[in-house]
Amino acid sequence: MKKIILIKLIERFLTDAVLGFFALLSLFLFIAPLVFEFNDSTNLILAGLEYAIILLFILEYTSGLLLAKYKMEFVIDGRRVIDILIILSALIAFIPLVPDVLRHSPVFRLIRVGRIALLGARSSLALKIDDKTANNSPNHPETELKVQLLGNTGTQFEVISWEQGLNRISNGQPDWLFISGLDQSRLISITEALRVPVSAVKGLFSSSSAGFDTLENFSTFFVRYPRPMLPGERLIRTPILLVGTAVNVVVMSREHTDLDEKVQLRLSSIDTNTPKIVRATLALVSEIMSAYTQVTETIEVMLTNLELEQSLLADDAFLARTFTLRADILKTRASMKHLKSVIRDLHSGKINIANASPSAREPFRFLADDALDLYDNIEDIRESLQGLVDLRLNVASFQMNRVMRLLALLTALALIPATIGGLLGMNITDAPWPATLSQIAFGVGVTMTLSLYIFAIKGWLR
Repeated sequence: MKKIILIKLIERFLTDAVLGFFALLSLFLFIAPLVFEFNDSTNLILAGLEYAIILLFILEYTSGLLLAKYKMEFVIDGRRVIDILIILSALIAFIPLVPDVLRHSPVFRLIRVGRIALLGARSSLALKIDDKTANNSPNHPETELKVQLLGNTGTQFEVISWEQGLNRISNGQPDWLFISGLDQSRLISITEALRVPVSAVKGLFSSSSAGFDTLENFSTFFVRYPRPMLPGERLIRTPILLVGTAVNVVVMSREHTDLDEKVQLRLSSIDTNTPKIVRATLALVSEIMSAYTQVTETIEVMLTNLELEQSLLADDAFLARTFTLRADILKTRASMKHLKSVIRDLHSGKINIANASPSAREPFRFLADDALDLYDNIEDIRESLQGLVDLRLNVASFQMNRVMRLLALLTALALIPATIGGLLGMNITDAPWPATLSQIAFGVGVTMTLSLYIFAIKGWLR
């Protein structure tokens, strides 16, 4: 247990960014003796530092290999190939038993040049690798598959194996299955069991927008389940795909969410006279609706806070907040626009759920009304945000107009002394009229004061 904790600590601290930094440092340490002349003690210090850096590479490579689920994929990964070449080239160069004569041979020079290239490549590669790429690398465990079956009671889920789920679907059992953690490698198996084309399920991995489809023997609809969010957080949605045939329903998700737990809790509040498969589908859609209701309420709170704080925010901060909020509103609006259509088609029977009768589909009618109201609500929020942005732009435009008006008034006042000075010329002495400089200055002051008073009573200075 302690060894596992130690290995994980090494993986945590020796990230690609850290190794890239040490690779760059090792590159400079390697080149330094070629540029400067060091004494023996300094060369020993540099060699010790290089040994320490190579040791870090060895520790990180070993820990990554031990934690990797697929060893061969880890070994052949391009980044790992560079790491092992750096380690081997350094170890060969540091072998104490190699005579100094051989160290200056063409082969060792080639190894030294190759090591310089490898260290430079490792440093540049670290700049291109972020946390997201690292999390998706082959040495990280995949999402665990979870298959749940709605039991005979119609209120509890039972965890079953992937093979059991495929067998029940293939045999035409009237089941309602919830599969989370699904990856692309299992698409062919699930589509063969459902007897539907792969294109009907592939949208779970490639589609960027919600949609639904209805053919002769199956119906599908694709939605995005929103994660709970707090004011100030961004909206995150998980793709959910429902495939309904004449006898069963399968709900698929690429990621694990709390949707299955909420659906199970919702089942106990739905009329038990409703067929089991219809009840489960109704619970699923109801929980997705409930999640979007909470998201809409959170967005409304964020909009209210923005309205209260907008006068205190600088223009760039205001635009940044409105941009992110508008993006989340548009995502929610698009999802609700699609969801209300899906619920309407579930009620009408256009989307087939195990050949449910019109009376069994009746609860979807009330849910469709709620979806329409929620869509109108998010549409009102969108218009309110647009109104707030327009207000900010109008205020900014009004303030700019005030500045321009003030500049125009100052220009008009400055015209008075400029005009009189142009008419009188530069010199007052020997002028053909009996006026002194002080008298002219007094006249200019009176004229400017009276003009300023006229501007004030007209309201042009407000």
